[in-house]
Amino acid sequence: MLFYIRYHDKEYRVRVESKNQQIAITFGNEPEQIADLSFYGNDCIFIDKEKVFNANIVGNKTDYVVSRAQGNLSFLVESEYRRIVGILRGTDLEQENIVYAKMPGKIVKITKKVGERVEKGESVMVMEAMKMENELRTSMSGTVLSVMVTEGQAVETGSSLMEIKPIEIG
Repeated sequence: MLFYIRYHDKEYRVRVESKNQQIAITFGNEPEQIADLSFYGNDCIFIDKEKVFNANIVGNKTDYVVSRAQGNLSFLVESEYRRIVGILRGTDLEQENIVYAKMPGKIVKITKKVGERVEKGESVMVMEAMKMENELRTSMSGTVLSVMVTEGQAVETGSSLMEIKPIEIG
């Protein structure tokens, strides 16, 4: 996956490759600059140029925020899609196969699991926002490919919540 990273007010293009629990991040076009993230729930180990840092992951699995407990290591990794949406604010640019949070709130219930089939317009989770429960529905039929949040998790407007693999016709 292609991402962009902001580190000390400088932006880098990064490529993230996942193998088991290891994620290799290559910065720009310099393959010698590789960092590894090992995930353990919301905790991870961040290895950068032979220095090892304990860090926490904040946010969902499409927007990683990694920050060092001590010192000044802090950077945001966001998906290329989210970066483009940020640049083009005000336009209605969304991927049809992603269920997004339309407003800030808290995920109350997830009704579909990875691998389950969903129909267009079907409710896949319930979110509490402004003291009301709202059903979040798919815009297409398919199979749940990934769930990017957990019950009880707070989300922001535009957060990716669930990815649907479309039904292949033909």
